[in-house]
Amino acid sequence: MRTPEVYPDCACRLTTMATTTIEAPATRIQTQAVTWIVSERADLLWFTLGGAAAAYLFWAVWRFAATYGPGVQHSVLLGLVAIWAIAFDETHGFATISRTYFDAEERERRGRWLWGSLAFFFALGPVLILLHLGDWLELGTELWGYYHIFKQHYGFMMMYKKKNRDFNRIDLRLDKIFFAAAFYYPFLTYPFHDKEAAALLPFPLPPRAGAIFENLLLFLLILITLVYVARQFMKWREGLTLNWPKQILFGAAIPVNFLLFRSHMPLLGVYAAATIFHNIQYHRLVWFYNQNKYGQEAHQGRKYGLAALVNSRWLAYLACALAYAAIFDVVPRFILKTEFGAGDVNLRNQVIFSFFAAPGLLHYWIDGHIWKVRSDPELRTHLQL
Repeated sequence: MRTPEVYPDCACRLTTMATTTIEAPATRIQTQAVTWIVSERADLLWFTLGGAAAAYLFWAVWRFAATYGPGVQHSVLLGLVAIWAIAFDETHGFATISRTYFDAEERERRGRWLWGSLAFFFALGPVLILLHLGDWLELGTELWGYYHIFKQHYGFMMMYKKKNRDFNRIDLRLDKIFFAAAFYYPFLTYPFHDKEAAALLPFPLPPRAGAIFENLLLFLLILITLVYVARQFMKWREGLTLNWPKQILFGAAIPVNFLLFRSHMPLLGVYAAATIFHNIQYHRLVWFYNQNKYGQEAHQGRKYGLAALVNSRWLAYLACALAYAAIFDVVPRFILKTEFGAGDVNLRNQVIFSFFAAPGLLHYWIDGHIWKVRSDPELRTHLQL
């Protein structure tokens, strides 16, 4: 989900709360009650605290398993990653597919673009592997994936700003700078603390230059954080709203990454734990969209085709999402072979893996285009904006 500046509020129905006007000196602005995207309970469960709790739980189970030895810890990590990949990550990719390729109306509007995107990303991986550019494919996927997660959190930040009338230009700029700096600092400095992450880079990291770069980023982060905290204190002293839903989002999304990127968990585990928060957010967002688009009209099946059948009932949606996850996560594990010797099989496995990994890249690409609320009145209607 990208930012609401391009397609504002890629999100959900508001629970409109009574607005209270408080008499105050002329230097203060009118304040209003806190407004959530869906409701206080739903937002905390799906968009902020609940998603963060899932990431912390992932890390805690892996950490606790270390008490039984490295072998047990490794097995537990593989199990956690498998649960995440099948139950959360692949299924959230299906959420995008179900509201585009399954939707007759969307296919009519975006047909060439959708099918062209599909062909491009399914061919991209195998082609890069055959050109011996697999390392760049892996690095690009990791960078795009983290950017994708950042943009979704950023989008929720912008929604909370709009819903709570947090329109001050100073705060808008400061929120953007603070969130980007705090969210990206542990990621950008991750290779300096983890050999597996450093190995993904196409060039070696000189220790001295790396230390200077990290210290510079840390100084900037501390400076930006101090300015941000001072601004919040000034607003509190002036009796202005602090936009608590936005602050809770920051408090949920930022510390998770600092823990994970310094945890010494294997890279695959870090990627899974950091992404599960994003997955949970996205499932709730898309289900809200589905309820409003496919579950309201009496004859929606004729208009939307298979999407209406799949997305209007949660059991059908869940069953299809799990089937999709099995195809793109479980099936490849039975296709990949290791018993036939070194080079050729290794290349074969890489091509197969890159082919089945294509839906992830396709998801990043499509998701960056289908939530453009400003240019899509129909989408605004389905999101009740």
